[in-house]
Amino acid sequence: MTETVEPIVSKTTTDDGGIVLRLEFQFAFPPTVLWKHLTDAARLKYWFPCEMEFEPRKDAEILFRYADQKPLRGVVLEVERPSLLAYDWEKDTLRWELTRTADNGTQLVLLLTPGSPRHSATMAAGWHLTIAGFNDFLNKRNLGQDPALWDVYVERYRGQFAD
Repeated sequence: MTETVEPIVSKTTTDDGGIVLRLEFQFAFPPTVLWKHLTDAARLKYWFPCEMEFEPRKDAEILFRYADQKPLRGVVLEVERPSLLAYDWEKDTLRWELTRTADNGTQLVLLLTPGSPRHSATMAAGWHLTIAGFNDFLNKRNLGQDPALWDVYVERYRGQFAD
């Protein structure tokens, strides 16, 4: 890929009233490449919002570390190499699904279950920017996480998610 692709973003409500956000991106790299960048701390640090310490195995504890803060905790819920990684991050749940495409790329679907549904628009905006930065990193481009886009994306998703 030579340019950043906009994700397909949607919000659904589960039978029990919970919210699930779905962000779908296309990558020009096979799932094994993305898997390494989702599970290797040395690679995560270049694009993920914080440092992560964990082993990609079911029930493993995860530590999410921000500078000068007590680590946040999570647990690995599901692992299927190199196609599925799901974990809790405090009150949120993230499920990364990687599917090989016909051109040997990857469809990445991130399913987010926010602990606080009222933060859906800000979560969607944050992960939109984060995964766009991941795409830039893999393509050896300057990270495209333009802070000015934050407000644009938050407003976009507030409007899109309005019930």
